[in-house]
Amino acid sequence: MARAPVAQLPTKADPAPRGRKRERILDAAIRVFARRGYHGARVSDIAAEAGIAYGLVYHYFKNKDELLDTIFEERWNAFLAVVERIVAGPESSAEKLRAVAALILFAYRRHPDWVKVLVFEIGRSSRFSEPEQIRAVGRLFQAVARIVRAGQESGELREDLDAELACLAFIGALETMITSQVLGVMQLPGAGEDAEAEAVRTVVELFLGGLAPRGRP
Repeated sequence: MARAPVAQLPTKADPAPRGRKRERILDAAIRVFARRGYHGARVSDIAAEAGIAYGLVYHYFKNKDELLDTIFEERWNAFLAVVERIVAGPESSAEKLRAVAALILFAYRRHPDWVKVLVFEIGRSSRFSEPEQIRAVGRLFQAVARIVRAGQESGELREDLDAELACLAFIGALETMITSQVLGVMQLPGAGEDAEAEAVRTVVELFLGGLAPRGRP
């Protein structure tokens, strides 16, 4: 069996020179929010972390709310762009699910501050219930459901299961695992490409076992 590709997660686009200070502020805000929490962070903390004057933060962002919203919008969209490339690829549905699992499972290992902010500060914020953010999160579920439906249409996956329910089960399991990593309840074993591929294989094969067509080993 081929190893699952471990997709890399870009957390930002390459900024133009005039946007580098803005990116520096966003990166600093992620680190400060991860370390102090959104409510415990001050704009002055973010400015100090970014190494810029306090007032310059307000040149780019109105307040902390806008900083948090921008972090979610831009970083989440970068994540979704990777997922969409996986969905559009030529690989089998199983390989695509492995790639999505790798992307999510190892996001915390590669981008711990961003994932911590997503889980603790954005995911638990009342702002996360706003329609635009709900639609943004829904795009992940829709993308995975498309993978499942394509596998059903090709005969690779069972046709008698609801694709959306399967998608919820798949993402729900991955979300629990990544939250457990952030909380320190569970850490994925090992490091390096081989260990990561084995972890992905274990998780996805458990899921695919229930999606395999009846009578197929």
